[in-house]
Amino acid sequence: MAKIIKKSFDNKVTPKGLAKWVKVNSRYDEYEGKKKYTVTLRFPNKDDEARMKKFCDDTLAEAKKLSEFEGRTWRSGDDLRNGYTVNEDGSLDFKFQTAAFYTDKDTGELVQKFIPVFNVATQSKLPHDVSIGDNSELRIAFMPMAYWMTKDSNGVNLYINKIVVDKLIEFGGSDDFSEFGIEMPVREPGLDEEDVPI
Repeated sequence: MAKIIKKSFDNKVTPKGLAKWVKVNSRYDEYEGKKKYTVTLRFPNKDDEARMKKFCDDTLAEAKKLSEFEGRTWRSGDDLRNGYTVNEDGSLDFKFQTAAFYTDKDTGELVQKFIPVFNVATQSKLPHDVSIGDNSELRIAFMPMAYWMTKDSNGVNLYINKIVVDKLIEFGGSDDFSEFGIEMPVREPGLDEEDVPI
């Protein structure tokens, strides 16, 4: 197995973005036996998007100049792995990730770790069992890391440290069906007639 060369850079914080496919704390991705938390952010503000792209591109360019990566062949063009992907419409999706479990040094058991998530609306931490849904507005504190394993496996990953939720849309929790032209009736507080015991 190839030895992975890694280089961490200083922690950063994203601008506010729209969340897609959030799997943090209450859910996680599993791929090839690895369990990870993942968040994809899309920046509706094009200046924010351009700044994030430049940051990722600059991080990779800086890594390529470091002595630990000297003489390495990097992926390029459409195969570039630089923390973001380009969509058909030209917009960019930035993918953030981190391990969802760690090995306890004393017991050797896998233990789930939890990402600190702060909800601006309630001014408190979001409980671990609350699932963040698509189009929630997030900012992510992250650590960029350049890595090189082989000429086909290298690039920049963006690792999640903390998350701030500026606007929460709970996963699976919306009663809004307006995209179908359906308006849900507003239910008055209290019991309906069929709820009243006889």
